[in-house]
Amino acid sequence: MSGAEVVGTVWDQLPASPAIDALAAGIKAGRTQHAWLLLGPRGAQKVPAARALAAAALCSELPGTGCGRCRSCRRVARGSHPDLHHVRPEGPLIPVDLIREGVVAEATRSPFESDLNVFIIEESDRMNEAAQNALLKTLEEPPADSIFILTADQEEELLITVRSRCRVVYLEPVSEETVSDILRGAGVGGDEAALASRIFEGDLRAALAFGRGESIAERRRAWASIPGRLESSASALDAAAEILDQVDVATREHAEAQKLEVTELAEALGEARGTATARNALLARHKRELRRVEEEVLSEAFLFLGGFYRDVFLIREGKTDRITNLDLVGELSDWARSAAAPVDLVRAMETCAQAAAAIPRNANRQLVVESALLQLVGLRRATVPT
Repeated sequence: MSGAEVVGTVWDQLPASPAIDALAAGIKAGRTQHAWLLLGPRGAQKVPAARALAAAALCSELPGTGCGRCRSCRRVARGSHPDLHHVRPEGPLIPVDLIREGVVAEATRSPFESDLNVFIIEESDRMNEAAQNALLKTLEEPPADSIFILTADQEEELLITVRSRCRVVYLEPVSEETVSDILRGAGVGGDEAALASRIFEGDLRAALAFGRGESIAERRRAWASIPGRLESSASALDAAAEILDQVDVATREHAEAQKLEVTELAEALGEARGTATARNALLARHKRELRRVEEEVLSEAFLFLGGFYRDVFLIREGKTDRITNLDLVGELSDWARSAAAPVDLVRAMETCAQAAAAIPRNANRQLVVESALLQLVGLRRATVPT
């Protein structure tokens, strides 16, 4: 593609900002920077920026830039590139074994398709101290063919020695207006764009998926019917079963996508030496990913329910401009006119928040879901409009 006009790059898919420009310029200038730390609050596009960095490093058409269109860039976007290793928390933490197996050991192996191994460690501030020290040894003497990209919300949770080995970039959250504009530019209707940008608080990927009517939108429709149906223990258990059914659907969809990744890896590697190790590593990652999907869908359900009761509370307080569920104003207003005491609404929000927090830590997730919904039954009985 030398001499050809550049139509677009992976960076065009991110909201423009000085920090994003600095990332794009930094990776384009050369591959001497072996470790990056992307810091910022929720909605700051840390993971999309990390993926853009990875795509730029691995792109076969525009190395150091990332064309966004070649096979390599598309596979990075899907998370299926064999030389991209994406580590996420397992439960509340990233344990030391995951860093040793998924990062340290993999960094000693040669890349399969490109000339680089790229590691994204998402929510790296959730590494325990042992995990951080294990990673530190690799960061201190990094393999020449490896790049490490860490994302974190809480800088202070990372050891100073880890931070000092990285080039630190601070990302700002993307405004609701910016997300809405991007969604409209992508063909999402005005009302849907406004709703998605409000719900997902700067999470552009989730907002786009919602605005396009993908699975996340279908799940939200299921969650929206739950508060009004919690009239008895039986109805609470029925709602719990429906939430768990949605988890099964999401994990099956993800498992289907994983099959494509297995096929692509087999085609890329054939029967070459070391392929068994690569396949085993892929299968282990797939198991972790499915657990992650399960956690995310369950947490999503309780974050929605907590947001529902929060919106009722806000309407009671006359703060309608701050509600999240813009499409449910009628139902929310009915609840706000009911007999529920403010303390009951606060208790409902706390119940949902506690359930969402308990899911990664509890092996019996069905029990967590059922217990939380049973606690909300009494509130429903107290909120029948008079």
